[in-house]
Formats: sequence, structure tokens, C-alpha cells
Amino acid sequence: MSFNGHYIDWRKTRINKILSIFGDEFFKGKTILELGAGYGDNGKIFESLGSIVTCAEGYIDNYNVIPGKKILLDQDIKWNLGETFDIIIHWGVLYHLDNWEQDLECALQHSSCIFLESEVSDSDDENFEIKVNESGNDQAVNKIGSRPSANKIEKLLKNNGAKFTRYDDEDINSSFHCYNWEVKNTKTWKSGLRRFWVIKK
Repeated sequence: MSFNGHYIDWRKTRINKILSIFGDEFFKGKTILELGAGYGDNGKIFESLGSIVTCAEGYIDNYNVIPGKKILLDQDIKWNLGETFDIIIHWGVLYHLDNWEQDLECALQHSSCIFLESEVSDSDDENFEIKVNESGNDQAVNKIGSRPSANKIEKLLKNNGAKFTRYDDEDINSSFHCYNWEVKNTKTWKSGLRRFWVIKK
């Protein structure tokens, strides 16, 4: 079982972007934590490259489908897994959290390399975010999501001593998911306005 529909090509474009940056060989033997794993679809691909993957998921029905090593994890609650990982995949989950800042700080404590991807609001204000009511097994477990500006996310990263590169590149685009859009400061959000980072600490 896997997340299908628009997820298929979108999974491909994000993974192809990472492979274009690091190459296939980089992932051999690497320990990876995939947060908000859904059915573990991204993790399966990195396992095929030789990585050792742990999937963390908040929805019990999704968790039950995931094969291999997995953790039931509510990321809206402060978490500590008692181990670190070479890489964390933090794709498509930040904006489904109410306490996303706390969660991202927890992630930074668990790895020095994070692949972060999120929907964001149309704003360059580093203090701006919108709260959103959500439902569904690929949405917020606790029914409240957040759409911070990309600048607010980057402010948190800088405050935690992390360095990052943001990729606003057309080759990550898929279906309605867009990364190379231009900020117009409407102080709104719409589905599909996204940003993509590689974070090092």
C-alpha cells in the first residue's frame, strides 16, 4: 500500500532533487528517520539505496501499514527518541503541526542533516504564520496546522545555529506543488506554495 495520485510524481521530483545534490552512493549505510512517514513510501526508496530507515508516523492506521522499523509519534508533543540519525527526512509534515517550532527544534537535536520541505504562506515577514483547521489521514493529527512564512522557518533555523540551502527550483515542481513561485506578500496561503531546504548543523 502507498499514497498514490499526485503523491507518485511528487515523491519522484523531491527524491530526484536530493539525489542530484548528494548522489546515490551517499545514502549507502546511512541511518535515516522519516518523519510524518505516511505509509513509509519515501523510506522504501532510500532503503533501496542502502539506507537504514526508521519511519515515524502519527496516525495509527498509517503506522500499521508501514513495514520495517517504525515509531508511533505525535510531533505536536515534545519528543526525544534517545538516538541520533545521519539524516532526517522532514517532508510534508511541518505545516500539519500546531507546535511546528518545537518539533523542528526536536528534529535538530536528532540529526546534523535534515531534508526539510513544507507548504508556506505568501509572505516574507519572519514573524508571520497562519493557523489552519485540517482533517484527514494525510493532514494534522491534532486537527490544527500552520502555514508559516519561509522566512519564519529560516529565522528559527538561524536561531538554532543551523546552516541551510533553500532550493526554489522548477525541477521539484509536481502537479499543484510549486517551489519556484514568487513571493507577493499577500499574507495568505493556498495549497501548493512550497519551499525545500537542505539543513546542516
